[in-house]
Amino acid sequence: SIEKNKMADLVILDKNPLENIRNSNTVFQVIKNGRVYDGNSLDQVYPENKKQSVKEWYQEEPKNLPGIN
Repeated sequence: SIEKNKMADLVILDKNPLENIRNSNTVFQVIKNGRVYDGNSLDQVYPENKKQSVKEWYQEEPKNLPGIN
């Protein structure tokens, strides 16, 4: 249940996935452990604004791709 003073993890969508299953890709915000994140950048927007730190898998190019020589 969602009530005041309870913690909940939620995904807030821009469009209704019941109308079209592809609308499940329209993530507006994510709420996890009481913190709100932007759905596109994963920057924290509440309780304070913080940029998402860059992860190592964003910086490295793949060393090999399966099926490509």
